[in-house]
Amino acid sequence: MSTLHDNILLILDDREIAAGDVRGVVGARRFGDIMFQRRRLVDHFRAGLPAWAASRLIHLRGADDLPALRAALEASGEECGVCVIAGRAGFAEAERLLQLAERLPYAEEDFTDRLYQPLLVFLRNAHRLVEQWQEFSAAPLHRWELAWHGCQRIASVQPLDLARMRDFLSFISGATAARHFNQVKLDAYYYTKSSADVAKMRAEYAFYGLVPEAMRPWLVQPFDYQERDGRASYRTLRYYLADAALQWVHGAFDADAFDSFVERLLFFMAERPRRACGKAESAAAARALFVTKLEQRAEQFLATDAGRRIDALAASASPHLALAAQVERFRRLYQRHEKSFAFDHMAIGHGDPCFSNVLYDQQRYLLRLIDPRGAVSEEALWTHPLYDICKLSHSALGDYDFINNNLYRIGFDDGNALQLHLEHSNHASLKPVFQRQLKAAGHDERIVRLGEASLFLSMLPLHLDMPNKVMAFLLKADAILDLVENQ
Repeated sequence: MSTLHDNILLILDDREIAAGDVRGVVGARRFGDIMFQRRRLVDHFRAGLPAWAASRLIHLRGADDLPALRAALEASGEECGVCVIAGRAGFAEAERLLQLAERLPYAEEDFTDRLYQPLLVFLRNAHRLVEQWQEFSAAPLHRWELAWHGCQRIASVQPLDLARMRDFLSFISGATAARHFNQVKLDAYYYTKSSADVAKMRAEYAFYGLVPEAMRPWLVQPFDYQERDGRASYRTLRYYLADAALQWVHGAFDADAFDSFVERLLFFMAERPRRACGKAESAAAARALFVTKLEQRAEQFLATDAGRRIDALAASASPHLALAAQVERFRRLYQRHEKSFAFDHMAIGHGDPCFSNVLYDQQRYLLRLIDPRGAVSEEALWTHPLYDICKLSHSALGDYDFINNNLYRIGFDDGNALQLHLEHSNHASLKPVFQRQLKAAGHDERIVRLGEASLFLSMLPLHLDMPNKVMAFLLKADAILDLVENQ
């Protein structure tokens, strides 16, 4: 690191707690703690900085951090500059933050991003911040009333103000994490998805046109389907809505809001068109989805070196966690309850209505489902009625979105048994809301949870690149099987 870099201090001022409409989406937390694309915003901020900046960054979270910050400022020389960036500053283009940091050692004048309530301020002499310490201790720079007339304003970096709902939704609505074979592009008006999996893209696009008209208001309409150079793409309007998973993991639902949300989801499920069938046909469809698919995925998982290593680790801690043991246990429970999977009808299925595929506005009760599994024929629309319900339970009761967003840790209890710890807030009080409405809709929670266990185990080969997540899925499936067995 050069001497020039030694003369720069970076401060991420993350003392502010989200308020107003934004608090309704992410709960009461610092902006740096908001989850975005499976990482906290502060971690995205660090990742966007050049390597030299790591040792020059001070994350200011509260009054307890102020003495150390002041000591660092007072110890700096007259040539040391300081850049203060608000925790509420959102950098939609990470490279802009990188470019800003790289230019700081060469800046010769103070500058800000805006005249009033700036989200970033650079002071060529860090001691100037000490001279205004009383004001800075009392409130972040972006809450000061003064105008920054003496500073240049830079146009190249215009961070979004995440405390404003419009900016927050603009930033967060691009939070869908694409798989390696997908690409997602966003502009102010459109969401464009492309993939090398042409068959899947064709099915996703065709789904909207194939479903009955009454279902379409609940879905996002795709258009402009294209196939080119081995890839397929389609577009939708860009909806400035937060997905339900974001709100769920941030503890943004209270009991009333979650009750309304679940009511609408289960209403959509109940209103799906039905097609009468014999119970044998329904039972066969259920077996294909919950048993055969699981067996195939388990075989796929254990056919890989990585899968066998993770499985051996799980088995060495607790033999019953081994995948083969869990699949066998699932089969026994499924056989015991198989009659409960035999319905007299099939339903049109979305295929993946987990909370991350549900856009929802709590204030306006506006709900849209995205990313269906798809279909290329009317016959392919029909599925077992419980599959989508199990997907909902997967999120509401099974904590899938916490695991998917890395809001968990795996440790050992006093008896050296593996344990899954999840970063919940108010969810223990909200899960009964789902359970009550599930029962009112005529569903047997025990059967839904059994199907949910199959979903967790079936996902293992899809996440081999994240061994900790695979272990979390194994632990969660085992806990669900315990509940089903003991109810």
